[in-house]
Amino acid sequence: MLNALSQQLTERLEAASETFGVSIHHFQSQESFHYNADEVFFAASIIKVPIMAAVFDQASKGQLTMSETMTLRLEDKVTGSGILYYLSPGLQITIWDLVVLMIIESDNTATNMLMDRIGTPTIQACMKEWGMENTRIYNKLSVVPANLQHVNTITPREMTDFMIKLAQSEIVSWKACREMIGILKQQKFNDGIPSLLPTRDEQVGEIPTYEMAHKTGWVSKNEHDSGLLYFPGHTFAISVFTGDVTDHAATRRVMGEIGLLLYNALFK
Repeated sequence: MLNALSQQLTERLEAASETFGVSIHHFQSQESFHYNADEVFFAASIIKVPIMAAVFDQASKGQLTMSETMTLRLEDKVTGSGILYYLSPGLQITIWDLVVLMIIESDNTATNMLMDRIGTPTIQACMKEWGMENTRIYNKLSVVPANLQHVNTITPREMTDFMIKLAQSEIVSWKACREMIGILKQQKFNDGIPSLLPTRDEQVGEIPTYEMAHKTGWVSKNEHDSGLLYFPGHTFAISVFTGDVTDHAATRRVMGEIGLLLYNALFK
């Protein structure tokens, strides 16, 4: 299926003005498509997905509980995505709720609080265990150290491979994977890969046209989207990362075209 789309996908990506890195896997056919898949990109908020998994890993090992609460401090607040920046210091919030905010609202403050709780070395060790050799975490979100030497990095292939493992319950446990995918499905930012997919007013209980469990990320020169794209009878693990972005709306449009191309190949 993806083999038949390879030339069309490649031509569209080569025509783009920005740098694209794409890795797609179709579970049913076991076919894959890769385009600059090993290119190292600035991770932006995509790094929040392995952070989430590392939190679940620590919970599975008894190092924390998801019901444990943390206190929002004034010094925890950082700008960027999310709502915690606008809430009052002293707020008690559970680990579970911090994870949810980190993923579906891309909350940077929640992310940094979780990083403080489990530690960057723990996150990096987990990522290495999951085969993410070029995915690196050095810094908190919206915090730039005075002596910045490294930035958080990620590659399309490694993130798609992670999503494959997630779908196959190979990250932490079956229960953890189910819960993480459930959180990813509540993503609030859907203007990338799924943005052009057809929707309809479904009857109660009807199977939707599609579902996507994913995480987006964007900064001044990057637009990313990575996750599991579910159609009836078909599942894709997909990562679309970009660099050198000058027109974010146009970049997201290309992402949407990729999602629509997959849909049309299956159902048109």
